[in-house]
Amino acid sequence: MLAILLLPEFSELEAALALEAAKRLGLPAYTVAKGRKGTPALAGSVWTPTYAFPAAPPPEVLLIPGAKRPGRMARDPSYVAFVEEMWEGLEAVFLGFNAHLFLAEVGRLPPRVAATAEVAQALAKQGYQVADGSFHREAKVYTTLGGLSLLKALEDWAQKAIEL
Repeated sequence: MLAILLLPEFSELEAALALEAAKRLGLPAYTVAKGRKGTPALAGSVWTPTYAFPAAPPPEVLLIPGAKRPGRMARDPSYVAFVEEMWEGLEAVFLGFNAHLFLAEVGRLPPRVAATAEVAQALAKQGYQVADGSFHREAKVYTTLGGLSLLKALEDWAQKAIEL
């Protein structure tokens, strides 16, 4: 089961890609957020999550799309508690274009990451190393450049091509 964590002002492109990829892989998927109210996205749409934190079933895979200020959301105890509660049971975690900043703030980002130039600069200041390529896997965490790089990382994890 794939959970897509909707941070406020998330990338609907990355969330939609993940939902479609899960469908093509035959993997059940759902969206989850702090509450069941509509969550605003970057391009102006509003998504109603399938579950709020307390009711979400435990996923095997977590995908965090990029968002406007992801690091700030990691200061909210409910987001941190959700990630901590799910962490041990996760097989894989996928990060969108800047979701690295959320996971770094939570203390779960591995030391080597793939990141866009802007995100890489912020992470380098915190002591992270930046890997070449559109995605990088370390332990269970796939860091990506976002967008279609998420699809490539999902293909790597599933060990099969995902036709959209």
